[in-house]
Amino acid sequence: MKQNIQVLSTRLRWAIVAVSLIAISILLINYFVYDKNAFNSSNPLFQELWALGDQYRSMLLLGQLPIFVLSGLFIYWLWRLFGQYAKGDYFGKESDRCYVWLVWLYGASILVRMLESLWLSYLLYLHENELTLVLSLDVGRLFTLFVLVSVLYILRAAKQIEQENKEFV
Repeated sequence: MKQNIQVLSTRLRWAIVAVSLIAISILLINYFVYDKNAFNSSNPLFQELWALGDQYRSMLLLGQLPIFVLSGLFIYWLWRLFGQYAKGDYFGKESDRCYVWLVWLYGASILVRMLESLWLSYLLYLHENELTLVLSLDVGRLFTLFVLVSVLYILRAAKQIEQENKEFV
């Protein structure tokens, strides 16, 4: 069973890399070949500013940089976590460290998306002189963050109980 988990972890590790490269390729092909925006299609303010033409596009693309960096870091730490799992290290210090990074990055991405909404509202205000404030707060992402923090707490508690049991014996 342990070997099956290690093989699955290795496959998932490389699947993460493959899916990430495919996603980046799709973004770049849509932008450079088809002149389509696929960077932030879920935010209506982004779409409205993008439709205004080249005036805001460089700022909009630059504004996506924090999300790209966070996504890259998230992929890196997820890749490392599955690397630890592939070695059979499920509850070790390095696995814990990877998981903590993933939780922090996920939380940071929620904050960055909220700040991005405020920034896009400001850009639209500069263009129209009328403030349309949109604060993006995804309750589903907050719930997921709560679950991730809860799992982290449970894993650490289980690890401590396991260590106490080993010391008792």
